[in-house]
Amino acid sequence: MTRFRPVSLSLRPALLLALAAGLLLPALLWLLAEGLFGAQLGTAIERHRAAVLLMIVVQGVAAAALTLRVLDQRLAWPLDRLAEQAQALAAMRPVPALQWPVDDEFTPLARGLDGLRTRVAELQSELRASDSRLHRAAMYDGLTGLPNRALMAELFGHEAASARRAGRSLALLHLGLDRFRTFNDTLGRGVGDELLKGMGHRIAAALRDSDFICRGAGDEYLLLLSGTEGWDRVASAAERLLRAVEEPLELPHSGHVVGLSAGIGIAMYPSDGTDFEGLARAAALALDRSKALGRGLYSFYQPDMDQALRRRIDAERELAHALEHGEFQLHYQPLVDAASGRVVGCEALLRWLHPQRGLLAPAAFIDGARQCGLMCDIDAWVLDAACTDLAHWLHVGLQPGRLALNLSVQQARNPALSETLRDALGRHRLAPNQLELEVTEDAFTHEPDGVPRALARWRALGLALTIDDFGTGYSSLSQLKRLRPERLKIDCSLVRGLPDDAGDCALAEAMLGMARALQIEVVAEGVETAAQRQWLLAHGCPRQQGHLHGQPMAAARFEAWLAGHAAPALLQPA
Repeated sequence: MTRFRPVSLSLRPALLLALAAGLLLPALLWLLAEGLFGAQLGTAIERHRAAVLLMIVVQGVAAAALTLRVLDQRLAWPLDRLAEQAQALAAMRPVPALQWPVDDEFTPLARGLDGLRTRVAELQSELRASDSRLHRAAMYDGLTGLPNRALMAELFGHEAASARRAGRSLALLHLGLDRFRTFNDTLGRGVGDELLKGMGHRIAAALRDSDFICRGAGDEYLLLLSGTEGWDRVASAAERLLRAVEEPLELPHSGHVVGLSAGIGIAMYPSDGTDFEGLARAAALALDRSKALGRGLYSFYQPDMDQALRRRIDAERELAHALEHGEFQLHYQPLVDAASGRVVGCEALLRWLHPQRGLLAPAAFIDGARQCGLMCDIDAWVLDAACTDLAHWLHVGLQPGRLALNLSVQQARNPALSETLRDALGRHRLAPNQLELEVTEDAFTHEPDGVPRALARWRALGLALTIDDFGTGYSSLSQLKRLRPERLKIDCSLVRGLPDDAGDCALAEAMLGMARALQIEVVAEGVETAAQRQWLLAHGCPRQQGHLHGQPMAAARFEAWLAGHAAPALLQPA
């Protein structure tokens, strides 16, 4: 049944009209009858009292019914419409505008609900847009626009289920760029970000449509290859990706053209892991192996990598414990002028007094310290401990000469090292010329740009540079000419054959002649016999270090050795 549409009369006049029609009009008619008929009316009413009362009751009921009808049309219908609109808004259902047909007491409320409906619709649209942005932020990398690890894990779940049903395998590749940190430190973070973005899109372009890529941590990417049958196809894909990375990459915003290499670790589903995190962990272990072997290589995961990881974690825990609980020690080996026996310096050598394994030389733990990122902390401890010992010896009147400290490659390229050195010299009241820094020869091949810049900062402080283990790496004459170190240390492996091995003699003579031409002082390490001492003296190398002149000693023993040192007879000039 169609609901009656209200007329355009407002609520208050309609109620008044109903009351007038139901109550006032009969009263007016009664007064009119009184005036016209007078006493006759009273007699008639007396005779028909019951009929009059019935008529009055009927009139009252009619008036009430008419009033209720007006209230229904003027209150119930608008309230129903407004309630429907409010309920729809509360339920977040789309509703049309009310289009209120009359201008009455409910019109402001109807217009308010229409405005609320419009605002709710706007808020719903904004909320959907925000949800879309939040979903993208949660599933995509903000820098490169590539999927992130969370989305890759979700995609892997679908691909793994499909591969499981079809009896196929998947390959997860963990690709990490080589030397990105050096590149980032040299050219700045903005250029580094541009490189990561450009490289990510290049790698994505080298994949098939059925493969997936996501941005990992830092300079790393994860690649999921589907439909891979056989390791040889995966290996071919890895080779193709490595070659794609090595192509020069133009960075239009910064104007640079860069060439990088990468390493790849490969894990296969389901043989190397059945869930995403397990497979990603296996691929990361394989990537570590690739990086350890060199640049531009890929490696497949092998179960023994887990054992190596556990050993590395154990070593890291032990090293951190040793650093925290004072298990490291410094031993000092004297550097002498072999012609006079005079002490001209000493070298601080790190030792680890292991609770179970005893006193360990750096060869037993230094690689583990590098791998777990503790070398800079250990170097900082060595610097402070050595400066403390040197300041004490000078205070008690001993003259140990210039103290040499060995630096790791990581510490050598650390821009903050200069400030650390300046702070240590100031705290211990030492002059810069009382220290020298030793960097191994291979530091110049691994970091050909970073170390020379660091060298300039050290020299600005007044510190000297020694190239350690010279003759075991690939330093060139041009590098020596450019760097101009104060000293070269001939490695003990070349001194060991003197004077009987003709090849070692020829190499040592060549190094001495080259250093002499460049006006660089030479120190011979590992001098253990009088014959070696004499040959080196005869060929112009009086600065010597080795067991013949003094073994590495703990600080207290070295102090006593310095206090009572006198040149032995064999050290006197011949």
